[in-house]
Amino acid sequence: MFFVVCLFFIKDLSVYAVIFILILLLLFRIPFRYLKSGWIPISLFLLFTFISNTLFQPGKILFGSGPLVITVEGLDIASVRTLRVFFMIAGAKMLTSTTEVGLLINGLERIFRPLERLGVPVHEFFSTMGLTMRSLPALKEQLVKEYMEKVKEGNITGFLNRARVVSTFLIPLFVRSMQSPESFFEDEEGHERRN
Repeated sequence: MFFVVCLFFIKDLSVYAVIFILILLLLFRIPFRYLKSGWIPISLFLLFTFISNTLFQPGKILFGSGPLVITVEGLDIASVRTLRVFFMIAGAKMLTSTTEVGLLINGLERIFRPLERLGVPVHEFFSTMGLTMRSLPALKEQLVKEYMEKVKEGNITGFLNRARVVSTFLIPLFVRSMQSPESFFEDEEGHERRN
């Protein structure tokens, strides 16, 4: 929490460069199989963050083509904001790879417990978060299973066709997970018994 708060007060790119090197060194200690999960959407998100913050910023123009203008100030702002997001994601990866999710949630609940005096439902929030975190692996497994079945059934190729397949069952699956989340735990327990 302290690290994330500090990130919003640091605006010097040289400090971010030092933090970046330290985080890379720490990330090398985490098994690669854990780091590679989710790197494509994270990279796309970071790229979008950088580009959206680079464009249309006032300042000394480096490049201009019609309505698209890239300025020195825009590059600085984009670099700082993108690195902040990267550091938060990297910090979360390090936390979740070294600490069990249940222990993490219990720790966060203890940190925010004083807010209950103000009427904030801290316990209920973190109980819901714990259930959500427990159901995500089962939901992911169900998504992959249904996706593979649909692709094999229809002999589907190409990115757009595969995206259409995902859209046909993704929303109903999310609705089912919200209406009856316990069904995912029952499916998981039945799968474990069979194995």
